[in-house]
Amino acid sequence: MRTLVLATRNRHKVGEIQAVLGPAFEYLTLADLPAAPEVEEDAGTFAGNARKKAETLAGWLAANGSALAGREIWVLADDSGLEVDALDGAPGVHSARFAAFDTGRPGNSTDAENNQKLLRRLDGVPASDRTARFRCVMALTPVPAAGAAPSVTQLFTGVCEGSVLDQPRGTGGFGYDPLFLPQGFELSFAELGEEAKNRISHRARALAGLHDWLAAHP
Repeated sequence: MRTLVLATRNRHKVGEIQAVLGPAFEYLTLADLPAAPEVEEDAGTFAGNARKKAETLAGWLAANGSALAGREIWVLADDSGLEVDALDGAPGVHSARFAAFDTGRPGNSTDAENNQKLLRRLDGVPASDRTARFRCVMALTPVPAAGAAPSVTQLFTGVCEGSVLDQPRGTGGFGYDPLFLPQGFELSFAELGEEAKNRISHRARALAGLHDWLAAHP
């Protein structure tokens, strides 16, 4: 069995990944690796941030993962966010720190702060112009054996089109879920429930590509 190290502490992301990939892996997260290095997500694209996180953690595990020696280990990292057309693609790669970004405050903003700022920025924008999409890029990097060359990283992208509501709806999910209405649905991501969301979300679509690639590379 492969060990898949998820480069996140976000339990919502962990749950979505496990729900799609199932029991084919032993799963570890950053919560299981307290000494793992923090990675600054300073790339200008989702792909750049996902790749940086996956390759940094894979390199660290190759040098420091003696407790995992003998296992086939892969690192999975993702970067995702909301792109709003009326805001020229913002918040984009700054989605998690949207409210704090303009102030220079370190760290991520709370979901409530980010949602409030998004609503302020879209105040007065009609529903027809509130088109948006969630985008996710996942990076999968095998951990190289000691002394081996760095491994090749595979990238998988998923997109879910929709629009931004004028007020939050629902209590499920996280992030911008209460404000996002997926295309073809009348319920927000926060109202759909995890099972339905895990079929159509940007992360689910990226994971579907990953799942197919893994099936072709046993």
